[in-house]
Amino acid sequence: MITTTLLILLAGLQVHEWGVITQTPLAFGGAIPELQPWENEFEDKAPVIYFHGDPCTVTVRINFPRMGYATSVLPEADEGGSNSTYIVWKDLELTESPEPDLTEGWAQCEDLEYPIPLWRQVDALCVTAGDRYDRFLYYGCVPGSPGDLPFISESGNQSFRMPYGEIPCLVLKSAGGRPMFGVFTLADIITSIPKGLQFLDDPVQLKRELWRWAEGDLTEGEFNSFWNTWESKFLSDSSTDVMILYRVPEEIVERIATIEIIPDTRMDVEIKRFIVAELPYRTP
Repeated sequence: MITTTLLILLAGLQVHEWGVITQTPLAFGGAIPELQPWENEFEDKAPVIYFHGDPCTVTVRINFPRMGYATSVLPEADEGGSNSTYIVWKDLELTESPEPDLTEGWAQCEDLEYPIPLWRQVDALCVTAGDRYDRFLYYGCVPGSPGDLPFISESGNQSFRMPYGEIPCLVLKSAGGRPMFGVFTLADIITSIPKGLQFLDDPVQLKRELWRWAEGDLTEGEFNSFWNTWESKFLSDSSTDVMILYRVPEEIVERIATIEIIPDTRMDVEIKRFIVAELPYRTP
């Protein structure tokens, strides 16, 4: 894997987020079906937020435009939260505390399907809310308008939005019980999967391609957390379906969820978001 050093600002705060948009039935109950016709198909899963830079106290607000809503939140929100169109965490303390106990953390972590300990191993500021602390903030959400995504394929019908044809994408499928992959653009796959897939002899090949998308926006530790969380699902999904992976453009990420960071002191805040769509390419 290509290595790099991501420079963290010496003065100010950098906020890094990663997540994956999937098209699967939601496992969460108590949603708001009358507000969202897509709730059984699309979800932005495991957006994980890290903080780097100067210790401070911040309020974090996440809004879901276009009638999107949260499906899960860690730690518990001060306002809004699960099944709401917004999340507010007030007065979170960001500190350079010693390594947290990896067996402890936000309440309810043990109830989630994700490998939470991986998220705690990232070198980032500790986040304290009340008497609990961890290395990250977490939420899941249903996009308010999945049709905003650059590419969707369902039952042989493709929805493609201009001007996103040149976005790089990865195609994953299985042949003879072995994974295959190819690197194309969204324009290349509008009508069909082009020829040129090759066998994925080592998952590191796939990891390397994804790292090219994330480099400069995530630290290497954050990317490894992302990869270790999602590698098995990417490969498992492609064993039963053709899967398309692409990075969601920033303006579309903002239509799904906006993030506002309000420090208690005057400082520069930079937010970098790495959201990948992992969606099935379904033919009739």
